[in-house]
Amino acid sequence: MNLQNQIELELYFADHFDTILFPVLANIYLKQNDLKRARKVCDIGLGYHQNDSAGLFTLAQIEKLEGNLKEAETALEHVLLYSNDHLAAAEMLCEIQTVLGRASNRLLKSWKHVLTLDPENSTAHNFIEKVKSGSNKKPKKKILKPKKETVGKVVPKKIVLPPEPKIVPKHLLDQPVEPLQVSSRLATFTLVVVLKNQGLFNQALEVLDALEEKGENIESIALERETIQTLISKSQKD
Repeated sequence: MNLQNQIELELYFADHFDTILFPVLANIYLKQNDLKRARKVCDIGLGYHQNDSAGLFTLAQIEKLEGNLKEAETALEHVLLYSNDHLAAAEMLCEIQTVLGRASNRLLKSWKHVLTLDPENSTAHNFIEKVKSGSNKKPKKKILKPKKETVGKVVPKKIVLPPEPKIVPKHLLDQPVEPLQVSSRLATFTLVVVLKNQGLFNQALEVLDALEEKGENIESIALERETIQTLISKSQKD
């Protein structure tokens, strides 16, 4: 299949709704600002791969463009639940949470995570320093009013825990995998994440090579390579 051919991708997707490559087609529609088709592809693909971080990130971008910031926030939180090293999702989450006016401690946690992924991120450094300088100020003393006695038994609220990530089966690394032969023009970090999440590590490394040829961010490429090599080593030990 030629991943550079939109029509061929559309025909393939029509016959294989369960394909792991659905984010590639969704991103093509997204770049064309065809949000309706992009959402449709994501809805179908996530129906089969509900924890796919690349598909969830594309969905978050759609929600953001349509002004559904709370839905975008939820999608991004799911992305980071299943792909904790997704820098673009971490940065977008901070941006959206700022617009939504989330609590400073919540924003601080989000920006600190960005800083772990990108230690040179100036925005993260500025926000964290601003919060720290503000916390050094002495808070005003509050006059506590006596609490009124509550009538009746207080029922504690039920704590809802986030869903646990599904256990991914052991990757069959010994099986031969046909090279993707992705051109530098088509190669994207989204495709790298898709392949990595499905255990197609060698193909993901090929896409990283194509990204390097295209002149993409060397640090991001190096970080992805290191992550994939770690996953390969871990899978071989299991």
